[in-house]
Amino acid sequence: MAADMDIVPAQDTPDFDVDPKTLPPLRLPEGVTSRFVDTNALNFHVLESVPKNVGTTRPPLILCIHGFPELAYSWRYILPRLAEQGYYAVAFDQRGYGRTHSPDLKSIPGHSFRPLSLIKDTISLVQALGYSYIHTIVGHDFGAVTATYMTLARGSAAPPDFVRSLVLMSHPFKGVPPILFNTSPNPNLPAPADQESSSDPYAKTRDPKVHDSLASIEDRPRKHYKWYYCTRPSASEMTYPAGGPLHTFYRGYFHLKSADWSGNHNPAPHPLASWTASELAKMPHYYIMPRDATMRQAVERDMADQPPSTFGTNWLPDEDLAVYVSEYTRTTFGPPMNWYRIQTSPEAASDSQLFVNRKISVPMKFVAGKQDWGTYQEPGAVEAMETGRSVEQGSYLGTVLVDGAGHWVNQEKWERCVEEIVDVARHVTSENGKGGGNQGQNTQAGKL
Repeated sequence: MAADMDIVPAQDTPDFDVDPKTLPPLRLPEGVTSRFVDTNALNFHVLESVPKNVGTTRPPLILCIHGFPELAYSWRYILPRLAEQGYYAVAFDQRGYGRTHSPDLKSIPGHSFRPLSLIKDTISLVQALGYSYIHTIVGHDFGAVTATYMTLARGSAAPPDFVRSLVLMSHPFKGVPPILFNTSPNPNLPAPADQESSSDPYAKTRDPKVHDSLASIEDRPRKHYKWYYCTRPSASEMTYPAGGPLHTFYRGYFHLKSADWSGNHNPAPHPLASWTASELAKMPHYYIMPRDATMRQAVERDMADQPPSTFGTNWLPDEDLAVYVSEYTRTTFGPPMNWYRIQTSPEAASDSQLFVNRKISVPMKFVAGKQDWGTYQEPGAVEAMETGRSVEQGSYLGTVLVDGAGHWVNQEKWERCVEEIVDVARHVTSENGKGGGNQGQNTQAGKL
């Protein structure tokens, strides 16, 4: 680790000064409502869309999980369209995000930001909704991490398990990190079966001191954004000053990671050969930052020559962007950034050892923007899904790269995302019917 990366453990969240249940309602499109779902662990803020004319049969549940720095609000366009297809569509603010809060409005402990909490939070929410399983779980960005852990822990395409199908967006699943194997075998026993077929072929070229290597790049020293997000000052540097400056930063951050920014076209996102400084440095500054910059400064530099006409206001108008600005002004970026310790902290990541040698075994698809570098930030992750290293043979339904979308594919091209989610959902038989949703409806692109 580079000497100037002041990594700190996950922090307790502040107590809630205002009861989120008393806040003004969010600006939502027709067909989407919001409410709070109380559980023993947290009071979850949810957005939901219910099919019309439900009758006596409960519709299959599609659960949508947001990423960083987002909210359940990011699914506002998709939820009502899933309901039109016959599904009960729900999105929720994850632990540490938005309006989800502790029942007593007290601090959420820093030590609770770990993989097992993602699983327990999701199960408790779904149970409170009165559902015994999730027909299709959809995760975007960090939400894909939650969806992956849920599927590894409780995934099966048939009853009685909890997750029946999966869509990952913008964050592919490379596989559960390995733990030490066969380091102390009994000499009187035969050698164990060769595990080479499931191992990561990129491991041999991985630079164990990549952060020092990034910091030492001549003329343009760099640092990795995930490790920056775990440093002591990063949360306040992202949050303050609030108001207009935060709106400007958010607009730039969303723009630079979208298909609207020319830098995501030339050069176009492509696979990286290895986890080394020279390869990682090919990614834009919002992933591999200038060593001397905060994230706000990195965004400001790359936005300096951008004409306002390219800022993506067609898919994220200022009044929608204001929702993110308002919510993060109130909560700060600190609590959501705790989740980055899942990758940067060995102790927090150790929960994943529970799933060693497990693969995704439900029907699943990976969907991302064609102009999204996030698809390739972990070398070999897409390949691992496609070749069966992280997904069981027969379960992977394909990789879909949507042209004209960057990292925010579920907002930039939400129509295509609805099509792909419904396609996956119809690969699974619902307990209430054959396949779930409205069977026989045309779900081709542009015809939803």
